[in-house]
Amino acid sequence: MTPTPQERMADELRETPLLAALSDDALRRIAERAEQQRPADGKRIFATGDPADAVYVVLPCDGQVRIGAADERGKRLLVEVFRSGEVFGEIGVLQSLSRTAEAVAEGRVRLARIGATAFLEVVESEPMLGLALSRLLAARLRRTFTLFQDASFETLDRRLARQILYLAREAQPGPGPGTRVPGRFRQGDLADLLGATTRSIITILNAWRASELVAYDTERAQLRILDVERLRAVLA
Repeated sequence: MTPTPQERMADELRETPLLAALSDDALRRIAERAEQQRPADGKRIFATGDPADAVYVVLPCDGQVRIGAADERGKRLLVEVFRSGEVFGEIGVLQSLSRTAEAVAEGRVRLARIGATAFLEVVESEPMLGLALSRLLAARLRRTFTLFQDASFETLDRRLARQILYLAREAQPGPGPGTRVPGRFRQGDLADLLGATTRSIITILNAWRASELVAYDTERAQLRILDVERLRAVLA
């Protein structure tokens, strides 16, 4: 028997770590009210100041969602990158506040948009979701604290090494040498991750390329780690 769209959605949502422990009934309720979206590459999913009216799950896909912000002078900050199986937009929903950053699709992205009311109803009825949310938020708080420490005490090359290793998390070796960091990352994007200048990132990448630590395809904006252990040693 061919599964219904709602059953397929429930199966995909079950692969999301945040929702994996939910009961079949809770997943069904979420799936029935979730809306699948396929935003175009570069499309803004929500903007700073928008109402926090939904939580989003990145369904299996090759793309990613970038969370960031910009000031009135156009200076940008790239806050986080979310991929398949990850959730974003939950903080604004939990606080019933407006968005503090914007979300933009990068590449071919599939999303499940779960309205705030539907999501909060399940949070209130499923203790395991509350526990999973607490763990998720604790992990994100720990990462934020680490980034704050790095920005205060670490050199730029160590900060860049940590971010590249983070971006390469769970990456699988593919065609070509080393491990490719998923997604497209222009040198300016890496600068936005660190609040640095593009020129300073280019200088570090050029030095790492010369020592065969990384490879960078400027035209495709693809970054490869050629020696993961040596890159980790930068943090030692």
